Amino acid sequence: MPIYEYHCRSCEGLTDKYFPSTKAPNALPCQHCHSNDTHRIISGAVYHQSEATKTAKLDPKYNKMVDSAMRNSSSADPERILRKLKPFPKKT
Repeated sequence: MPIYEYHCRSCEGLTDKYFPSTKAPNALPCQHCHSNDTHRIISGAVYHQSEATKTAKLDPKYNKMVDSAMRNSSSADPERILRKLKPFPKKT
């Protein structure tokens, strides 16, 4: 959804306005000084990537680095929890 920015020639302020279509007016009243001497300017765009796209762009060495770090970590040992367990006492 486009958000348009307008620059005021009177007070040098910026006014932004959301329009649900691409038919935005060329000028709007300034929200700071209420002057009608504004003009639409080109503003930056935002691009949101999905998690799958971000993952696909990771360095191929990243998985090797993670695997190596996990091998060197004590928390990666599957037997560590079993070593902490104590057997139940036998009932007589």
